[in-house]
Amino acid sequence: MIKIIYIAGDGRSGSTLLDAVLSNIEDSISVGECHRYWVRFEENESHCGCSEMIQDCAHWSKVHKKLQEEFPQYNASEFEKKVREIQYYKNFKKIPFLLQSEDWKQFAEVVKAFYNAISDLSGSRCIIDSSKSMPWAYMLQQLGCFDVRVIHLERNLTEVANSWKKTIRLPEYTEREVFMPKKGNVLIAKTWLKIKLMGRVLKQQPDYLFVNYQELCKNPDVELRKIMEMTDEIFPIDNLLALPNHAIGGNPMRSNLEKLEIKNIVSANKHLPFFDRLFFNMMRGVAKIFIS
Repeated sequence: MIKIIYIAGDGRSGSTLLDAVLSNIEDSISVGECHRYWVRFEENESHCGCSEMIQDCAHWSKVHKKLQEEFPQYNASEFEKKVREIQYYKNFKKIPFLLQSEDWKQFAEVVKAFYNAISDLSGSRCIIDSSKSMPWAYMLQQLGCFDVRVIHLERNLTEVANSWKKTIRLPEYTEREVFMPKKGNVLIAKTWLKIKLMGRVLKQQPDYLFVNYQELCKNPDVELRKIMEMTDEIFPIDNLLALPNHAIGGNPMRSNLEKLEIKNIVSANKHLPFFDRLFFNMMRGVAKIFIS
């Protein structure tokens, strides 16, 4: 059975670093945010993590061909609509029922074929998927045909908010300037809280591990050993390398590195005014009382 080690959580929470660490697992392939495949491949404006345009990438072009061969009526644009629909928060708890319905039968079969193709074409027994989407993780668990290990990575809300306020250009787009979105305070807090609520559902499933990003940076040896125990995998904690990957959307952090280092850097949150920090600290307090 194919193993999928899935990094779940909010954006700007350190998934790039954790993905790079997990890529040191033998016979694994890092594919970045899998649920974005259907948009990125069709638009063909961004690079894969291997530096090729995604439609020119030897790996993803073969995956595309295999899906077309297995599903002659398969339409990537139509499929993407269901990818978005299944990730709506209002549909989260309905996922087990959706997958059993006739309308979603082919969707489930295409997703299964997609991950099987990734494994078969790369010769990898383990897929590192850093999609982060909680509903996508829940869906993979419900399919029942993969060994899904979920690592729920959470970062301090104030630091997440600070990062969402930065102006960051997406390096995988070279023909035009594309920037990561900036979010308002309410949306940042609302998304973070929803992810915590969905995490409570994932926690009830087998093979789930909660990892605090700050704790990972502070005590990497301890946290990485917990990850190895939960995933039943090993990787060299003292000699982590930045390895080649086929991350959808690319992975700029690895492009100029050879060896990975996990550093305990305290964020100054300089992009957040005082009252914004006060707001997010209050939201963290609310979450601690009602959700955690």
